[in-house]
Amino acid sequence: MQKNTLKALRYIALMLLPMFALAACNEKTEDKDADTYYTLPTDVAITGYSLNANTKVLKGLDSVYFSIDLDKAVVFNADSLPKGTDVTKIVPKISYSSYISSAVIEMTGGKVRTGSVDYKKQPGDSIDFSGRVTITLTSTSGNSRAYELKLNVHQTEPDSLSWGKTALSALPSRSAAPLAQRTVQNGDKVVCMLQEADGSYTVAETDNPASNQWQKTAVSLPFTPRVRTLTACAGYLYMLGEEWLYVSADNGKNWNKTSGGYYNIVGAYDSSLLVIDYGTPSGLYMVRFDVQPDGSLKYVDSDYIGEELADFPVEDFTNLYCYQSKWMQSPLAVLAGGVTQDGKVSDKVWGYDGNSWVVLSSGQLPALRGATLIPYYSYLKPSGVWMYNEYSTLLLAGGMDSEGKLNKDLYLSYNNGVGFSKGSELMQLPSFIPGMWDMDNVVSSVSMQQSVLPQGWTQMPDAELKPWFRVQTTLDGTTVKWECPYIYLFGGRDADGKLYDTVWRGVINRLTFSPII
Repeated sequence: MQKNTLKALRYIALMLLPMFALAACNEKTEDKDADTYYTLPTDVAITGYSLNANTKVLKGLDSVYFSIDLDKAVVFNADSLPKGTDVTKIVPKISYSSYISSAVIEMTGGKVRTGSVDYKKQPGDSIDFSGRVTITLTSTSGNSRAYELKLNVHQTEPDSLSWGKTALSALPSRSAAPLAQRTVQNGDKVVCMLQEADGSYTVAETDNPASNQWQKTAVSLPFTPRVRTLTACAGYLYMLGEEWLYVSADNGKNWNKTSGGYYNIVGAYDSSLLVIDYGTPSGLYMVRFDVQPDGSLKYVDSDYIGEELADFPVEDFTNLYCYQSKWMQSPLAVLAGGVTQDGKVSDKVWGYDGNSWVVLSSGQLPALRGATLIPYYSYLKPSGVWMYNEYSTLLLAGGMDSEGKLNKDLYLSYNNGVGFSKGSELMQLPSFIPGMWDMDNVVSSVSMQQSVLPQGWTQMPDAELKPWFRVQTTLDGTTVKWECPYIYLFGGRDADGKLYDTVWRGVINRLTFSPII
């Protein structure tokens, strides 16, 4: 519990950093043609702004945080209210200097009300924020200034996954209808190994899957590869053949033998490769190898997959997700589902800390083979406060049960695999993405600009809203740039085992919103 609390505090602290930076940028306005700065009169400054509580409108309405931009004379809420919130009868609480002699609110274009309100005489009067709202403050010294009062409301559901139909593209094969594929992230490259329709092989790589610009190379392999075992570890690629384990130092173009064949590759744990060895006739073993600087493997230890590990999956498990924080002594790896030695499809989630495997949960997920774990984000609101915090979240998608039925539900874990629950309706995959299993995922961030999306990306319907900021926001003159992480789903098979020649791309709507400046 202490680790999770510290982790949450760390996320909140990181999210607050851009607010301090942006506030510093807005402290003064420079006149580029002079050597002096123009200072705003402080006697007409808004010093505080909030909304009166009204549970009929929104629970926690009085906790909505507002930013006061004195340079631009705008008051706004960075985290917008939920879609559909009625803002036609809202009572604001405005603070200002005791020298203010007049405070007049003007409403134009409202759905219910327009006109003026003398705020000094009628501070409890409701305001219609469905149109444009301003307040003009006048001081006893004669200074006067008008401020725009914004109350942003989401026009779409921000915490929903958006998968535009135009975000569909084909696998980066050299010809149509490839037979097999495996896609992994290796350093700053996304690498896709494909078996073409004619049986030949292709390696495609890119540093930006959004661009659809892949470097494709036809490769002649000295072995018959088990394409689905392709694994990236410590900068190398590993893949099983029929009798040997092979390694590549150049993203799959050339391969060399490393050691005797193994039953399967589990995945990369830090700089170690975890494999399942045929072992002795008594059964299978989980073996850990440390990757050496030349790509060779050094034996570390092994565990018999029996007795305590009798229910461990030996094939069709998810990709191995590995994470570490500064509060952990060693990384923790997580995998889910798969098929055990006795042929049962598993509903268990397993964790590995570098020394032993343990069951993190059982029965919280359906028993699935060929699902995929996606490390991503979600947003949760603390009780009693209208503010959303970002949390690392594991998504589980796809897979097929023991009866051959494909899973269409998306499951979420907020605690790195210890517990899973079915996602809300807004977080589910859309109906136009078919059910599939044996697919891969890559999460790749793209540097986006305010009102400018990279070529080939779908313009979101709510892109004109600016209610959210990301931790990785940077300022470049008057242009705002931020990192937007997209999910890419590669391949996948239908219930009959036929490969889909597709790449799907999705994102949580909230992450596409342009940051505030």
